[in-house]
Amino acid sequence: MTTQAGMLTCPHCGAGAKSTDHHCSHCNTELMMKACPRCLARSFSGHKHCPGCGAELDLVAKTPGKELPCPRCTTPLHARLVGDIVIDECGSCMGLFLDQVAIRRVIADRQQARAEALLGALPNQVASQIVKPGQKMYVKCPVCTTMMNRKLFAMGAGVIVDVCRDHGTFFDTGELPRVIEFVMQGGLEKAEKKEIERRRAQLAVDRARGTPVIMPPVTDTRTPGSALVDILFSLLG
Repeated sequence: MTTQAGMLTCPHCGAGAKSTDHHCSHCNTELMMKACPRCLARSFSGHKHCPGCGAELDLVAKTPGKELPCPRCTTPLHARLVGDIVIDECGSCMGLFLDQVAIRRVIADRQQARAEALLGALPNQVASQIVKPGQKMYVKCPVCTTMMNRKLFAMGAGVIVDVCRDHGTFFDTGELPRVIEFVMQGGLEKAEKKEIERRRAQLAVDRARGTPVIMPPVTDTRTPGSALVDILFSLLG
């Protein structure tokens, strides 16, 4: 369902509504206005995610005004809004934390406007060896404090990041600009092709061994860019 620019949506049925409406004209649900604690965008109570920055409203509402600790050095992260993407920056080690919504928005944007805006907003930094000999390699998620997994961002990217499957990814100094440039240069498309080739090779091996092969149904109804999101999160998962 499409809505006019500047209009909000009913959290129950998705119909367009004005900020001054007290009830949805379509389903008569009571509408109560609230603001996102992270970017202050307005929405009606009942929405799971902020329409402005994509933050999970229930999660950020639990700790209003509380800054997340940097996974690398525990210095409080400072949230900054770049377009419709929220990034959490560390002023000490210059690390960056992006939640899942932010990463998906950068990757799925086929016009690369978000990636370019984010790249322009980041300081010009050179990636350095953050994990020195004798220092801890694994860090904790700033949201849930669970130990994050170190993963290659994508085949060919040459960047290893720290990933919390549920909440987001931490980038050490200079890593995010490298990742953004990798995405803008078509790196994920190449990674997807390599992944398809790998799966085909594995399928051929399984067939040669007589291993039962179950082919998934072909029902691809994904929107443009979502295939890249799927391949990335399968690699980071």
